[in-house]
Parts: sequence; C-alpha cells; structure tokens
Amino acid sequence: MNEVVRRLVSKVVERFAGSGVEVDPSGRIRLPDGLDTERMHRFIELCLSKKMDSPKAALDALFERVGIAPAALAALDQIIGEKGELDFVAIARSPLRLSRAVPRFLEIPTRFRSFLIEDLELADPGCVTLEDAVVSTRHRAAEKIGCEASWEAILAHPVEVEALARAWRERSA
Repeated sequence: MNEVVRRLVSKVVERFAGSGVEVDPSGRIRLPDGLDTERMHRFIELCLSKKMDSPKAALDALFERVGIAPAALAALDQIIGEKGELDFVAIARSPLRLSRAVPRFLEIPTRFRSFLIEDLELADPGCVTLEDAVVSTRHRAAEKIGCEASWEAILAHPVEVEALARAWRERSA
C-alpha cells in the first residue's frame, strides 16, 4: 500500500475506530500498542478459549459476544477481509450504505475498551481511550502473569491468558 494513502486511511480509521487504531502497510487494521492482526487474533482466541480460523472470525466472535449490534457487524463484514485487511473495493462500491453504518462503527471501539476494563477487568478503569485501555491491559496482564510487559511475552503464556479471561467467559456464557 502506498505510504501516503496508508497514512490518510489510517487517519480516517482512527477517527472512527479510536485512538491508536491504524492501517498497516499491508492494509490490515492494527489496534493500538503494537496489537497487530496476528496478536489480536491470538489474544481473542485465548480470551474466548476457542480456536478461530482467521482474524476476522476472531473479531466477529468477540464482537458478537460483547454485544456489538448486528448491523455494525454486518457493515464491518462488508469492509474487512479474512486477514483483517480493509477491502477498498467494497468501501468504494457502497459508500452511502457504509456512511449510514458509521454510528454503529463508533460503538465498536467504545465497547472494546469496555471489554478490556469492565469485562476482563484488566485495563485500569480510568482509561479514557482505547489506546490507554490496550496499554493498561498489556501492563496488568503481564503483571498478573509474571512476565515481561510485551504482547509476545503475554501471548507466550496461553494457559495464563485463558485463566485471566475465565471469569468473563463464565459470566457471558
């Protein structure tokens, strides 16, 4: 992806998705704090304690479980591919329909932040932005697991990450 286009698209995505969300050079959505598509996919699998075929399947499963509106999920399905990449052709094909879905898109980062703070109880309750909540989750998860505060180190402890999400899984089942 052209760097100028990537930066422009990242700015638009960040306005709708929240602080720190951007598009990587491959056109894939990247969450704040280095939580790229592969790490996000693995983190969600561990939180749900369920193997997922793709980053998109993981996001869909999590978003459905945390109560994202079906209309928002349907709109998201239209523009995000299996590997978490933006489908620019689909975006260009139906900009009006997607613009109507913008209010629904706006609930996703807010709900994901709430998932980290309230559901998993990993992020500090004072986190205002999604970026703050992701960073706080990384630090608190590492502290609870007893490892380095990096996503690689945290995800290298799958049993412990699954245990951190167990109470939420049981409450939301």
